[in-house]
Order: sequence, then C-alpha cells, then structure tokens
Amino acid sequence: MDDPNRIVSASRRPKALIRLLDSQQIEVVLHSRLSVEDVLRLVAEKVDLSFPDSQYFCLGFSDNLNNFHWLDGSVILYDLVASTSNPKGTLTLSHHVRFFVDTIYEVQCASTAKLFFFDIHNQLARHELLVTSEDYFELVAILVSVFVPDCQEHTTAEAISRIMPMSHPPYILLKTDQSEVERRVFEKFRYYRRLPVGTGMISFIKLAEKSESYGYRMYEALNENNDKCILSIGYKGIYIYRRSRHQNLITPYLAYPWRVIDNLYYRDKKFSIEIREPKKNESSENVSDDVILINDRQLSEAFSHPTTQVSCGRRRSNNQQPRVLLFPFTCQTPLVCRTVWMSAIAQHRFFLERKELKKVSGDLLFFLPFLFRQSVLLLVFQSPFRPGGAHFAQKA
Repeated sequence: MDDPNRIVSASRRPKALIRLLDSQQIEVVLHSRLSVEDVLRLVAEKVDLSFPDSQYFCLGFSDNLNNFHWLDGSVILYDLVASTSNPKGTLTLSHHVRFFVDTIYEVQCASTAKLFFFDIHNQLARHELLVTSEDYFELVAILVSVFVPDCQEHTTAEAISRIMPMSHPPYILLKTDQSEVERRVFEKFRYYRRLPVGTGMISFIKLAEKSESYGYRMYEALNENNDKCILSIGYKGIYIYRRSRHQNLITPYLAYPWRVIDNLYYRDKKFSIEIREPKKNESSENVSDDVILINDRQLSEAFSHPTTQVSCGRRRSNNQQPRVLLFPFTCQTPLVCRTVWMSAIAQHRFFLERKELKKVSGDLLFFLPFLFRQSVLLLVFQSPFRPGGAHFAQKA
C-alpha cells in the first residue's frame, strides 16, 4: 500500500500548469530539482517534438501588464514558485515558439509546423502580426476554414469572433468597416474550405512569413523623448514601432538588423542599443535624426556601473575607439527590461548559429534536406487533419 504521509506530502507540493499551443494542458508536480529544461522534454514528448525542432520552443509566463517573459532552461521551477506571492499555489506557464526560422520548410516534421501555425495564429490575434489588408483577409479566411469549416455567410461574424477574440486590429478597421471585413473574409473562405486543412495551414504560415513582424515579441517602452514606442524583438533584429496617441495604431519607425548592432545593455528600467557609427560611404537611412551621440567617457561609465549588464559585442581591430550611436529606451519595469535584453541576446545568438550552420554546411547541403522536407510536409499535410478540441488564440 502507498504511504498516506507520502501521498499527503505530494499533494501539498506546488504544481505547474503548462498551457500548450494546441489548447491542451499539462499539470506537473514540482520538486526541488525539476528545471525548465526537464519540463520542456516532457512537453516535447507530449506534442511529438523531436530534436532539433524542440530547440525552437521554450516556456514562459505573462505578467499583470501582459508582457511575456521567457524562462531560461536552467531555472528551477520550485524556486520560481517559492519567489511568488502564492508559493503554495499553481504556477501557470505557456509553451511557445521562441525562435522562428526563415521558412517553415526548414523544420523537420509536420507536428512542428502545426505548432508554428498555432503560435502565428496567437500573434495575429494579439494584433502583433502586421500585414496588408488583403493578406489579413486571407489569413483570417484560412483560420475560419481550419477551425470553423462549416461556416456560412450569415455566421461569418460569429466564426471570426471565435478565432479573433480581440476583434480586428485598429489599422484594419481604420480603412475597412466590420461588415466589409466579414464579406472579404467569407469570399476568400469559400476557396480555402475546398482545400485540405494542412494545405491551408502551410498557406497561412507562408503568408505570415511575408510580414516584417513575423515571429516577433513586442514590449511597450518610452523613447528618449518619453514618447510611447514598442520594442519588437525577433530573429532578424530589433524593430522600433511608434504608437499613436489617439487611434492606438503602431507604425514602423526604426529597424536594427543584428549585423549593425554592436552592443546591448540594460540597467534597472533602461535598455539601450549601441549602433556602430556608419562609415562615410555607408548608407545611414536607418539612423534617426534625433540620435544621441555619446562620448567615450559616458559609454565607459555606463559599462562600468555594477548594475549594467552587457552583451558580448564585436572586438575592434584598431586601438582607437570609434564614436557610437546609442538609442536608449525606458521599459515598464526592471523585469521587462531584463526580459527584453535576454530575449535580444538569445535571438542574436540564434541568428549567428543559423548563419554559421549555412556557412559550414554550404548552400547546397543546407538546401537539399530543405527541399526534401518541403515535399514531405506537403505530403503529410494532405491528410484531413482537424485540430483536436476547441482552439482559441491565447493571450500570451
């Protein structure tokens, strides 16, 4: 017989509820040595993720300001629960795609592609996937064909509300009214409902890949003039968006590809991007007019401050320190600032690893398995797959 004391002891242990992208949930009883990496392996088995595809995913949580924070694989979940205001309660975490690839055909198996599809759906529902109006109508139409295949013209509004719980993005409604959106969506839905669901999923992902914000996480911040802006962190670099004060619209402002960023650092709520000064023969289109040009003494003081965390920057071959362009931002909280910095470092590392992989293996060797996976994914996705259970876009 089981020891009653052991059963009672186990029931008192804190638990973690893991929300999966396909709307399933996993409850895990935490112990003193269970790490995020351990739970990721459990989730990978549950959702049929194999290596190396599993490296694209990670666990995280949303704070009360709806900012998403990624957890490092070495974090002990028991300690994380103990540090919260409710140490005996349940820790709620979400499983998401952290690292996006240039094309979905780079993933190894169809189960991974399905999870990418679910995550991109969430990004669209959060209004963080910025696309043209035509692409938006098509994306929503594909979602309706996948999740509400029996949709009729008079039930289009209800179907859209199921898959887009936050309604349409403001930039769409600025140009098109609600009824016109529904009409255009149903018009495109009539085409996609005749196709296999998997084909629609692949079409959805490929269409989303055209967006400059594809796979990016957005964080509210203030720029040096205390104007609201958004820091968008992803696998291609850091994008800055402006937010209008009245219409709640976001528009692209600055783009920093990883190749032009020399350093990233943060202190308390301050996050800064250090850009190398463009040479005279280089284009400076991406550098704003109101850029702060700091001197070497200011930079030295910032880097030597005990609370400043600095990423590994490029080493200069010459002894003369060039002037730098520094773009400072103020995040909502120190935790958000740390998350932005850590996310940027992780994304930059992923960018370098992918670049090195293509360089070492060579273009031909890299794209041969790519072409093979393209044909395999298309073949697997011809099956009449329907997502199990009711799937709704998650807030995280």
